[in-house]
This record gives sequence, structure tokens and C-alpha cells, in this order.
Amino acid sequence: MMTPPSFAEIIVEGPEAQTFLHGQLAADVKAIAPAHWGYACFCVPDGRVQALMMLAHASAEQWRLLLPAELADGVLSRLQRYRLRSRCSLASSEVAIVATVDPPAAAYRCAAFSWSVEAGAASALAPNLWSQQAELGIPWIVAASSELFLPQMLALERLQAYSLRKGCFPGQEVVARIHYLGRSKRRLTRLSQVGGDLSVRAGDELGLVGHAQKLGTLVLIDPSSRTALAVLMEAAVAGMRLTVSTQERHADFVIEGDVSETISETMLNKSYVPQMAHGV
Repeated sequence: MMTPPSFAEIIVEGPEAQTFLHGQLAADVKAIAPAHWGYACFCVPDGRVQALMMLAHASAEQWRLLLPAELADGVLSRLQRYRLRSRCSLASSEVAIVATVDPPAAAYRCAAFSWSVEAGAASALAPNLWSQQAELGIPWIVAASSELFLPQMLALERLQAYSLRKGCFPGQEVVARIHYLGRSKRRLTRLSQVGGDLSVRAGDELGLVGHAQKLGTLVLIDPSSRTALAVLMEAAVAGMRLTVSTQERHADFVIEGDVSETISETMLNKSYVPQMAHGV
């Protein structure tokens, strides 16, 4: 069964922190106002997404990257490799996330949800908070799905997690070529689990029953609601029944439809509330 991931924060601090992150992350970092946050993705040179994150402009010289803990070390290592002479420091720490409580906890807030983040031992995201992310169609990447998909395959334009107007970033040439000269032949979809067990997880391949051809890959599964997000080929259409079938795992899904609905500007206007006491 796919359990919700635990999370970590990477803290980037210094007078050139914003400039450094703007050149590394695919999002328009300079467009995120102080005391706000936005989605961002970090791509490898071939354009595929290593990690999706929530990026907070915590103070004039501090930025905080909230992402699944199992990806934090790899992302931190790449950022440190590219830092070169940029005047900023990088560090990471595990965090615990709960539904928003009053300060002193830091909080990532938007119209759809609100998370309080406290330093300390990481624990899996609460099932109700994970269900909320699945319902919103947030395609969180974990180790098994890292570096598999281009931003367009994950519908990350809905989250403003990448920008082709902000300038270069790792993988930008590939992402731009898909946007301007063609289109992705794979897209993000919602599925409903209609049979089998709950042992399936992100990275499992989906296909038609009795056929060797694979039509897509699971990205996220919510055991509570038996809903999932997957990246599927064009041949997979709404109403089609797909299956994960291995020696260890088996589950059947029905395609509900593409994740293409627009995220409102109200939701995208996200505020970040720093920790009010005993700051980290």
C-alpha cells in the first residue's frame, strides 16, 4: 500500500538565494512575493521532474523548499553542486506537517488547504491531508516516480510550477521544445480503484487486462478513497479499465478523466506564515 510520504524542508539563505533558485527551479521564483509560497519543480537536464515542491519566500534572504523527505537529499546535493559562487547557504531538516494550528508553527496556506510545519522527526502526512491532495490533483513525486515525467505530463501548468518566460533552468530546452514544437503524448489522469488489493504504489505500470502493452504509470494513490493519479498514453481514454498485475501486487482501475481543470487565482494566491517563536 502506498502510504503518504513524510516531508522535509531545504532552507536556502543569503543575499543571492533568490537569484540562485530562479536559475535552478523551473518556476518563476522572482514572482513569489515575500510571505507567500508557490509550487515549483526541479528538473534534471533531460527535462524530467526530479521533485515537486512548495517554495516559500520566508523572508528577504530566506527561501524554504517543502518536498517529500525521500527526495530531499538528492535535491540538496544537486543544488549544492550548482551553487558555485552564489552567496547563499543550503541546509535541510525533516519536518512534521499537521492541519494548521495557531503560531508559533510556520504555515503554508491557500484557499484549498493549510499546513503547519514544525521541525522535528518526520512522520507520514495524515491520511485526510493526503486525500485532500489527491482530490486537488497534486501529483506529488516520490522516489519511485522521480525523473520519469516531463512537467507537461504532470499538468504542472495548472500549479504554475514551471514557466517558459522566466529564462533558463535545467531541462528548459526540452520542456520548451515540447511546448512550442509539439505536445506531450502522455497526460495526467484520475483513476478509481474498482478491485484488487491496496498494495499498489507509485511507479507501478498500468495496462489492459491480458495485454503486454503498458499504457501508463501510477503517480499517487490514496488508499482512503481508492482514488489515484496516473500518467497515461493517448490510447487510454475515460471509462477504460486498467490493471496493475505483478507477482506481488494486483489492482484494477477505471479511468475517470484527465486532470485538466484550471486552478483558480484565489487558490494560487498562497500565503506563508513564518514561525513566530523559537525560529529555526
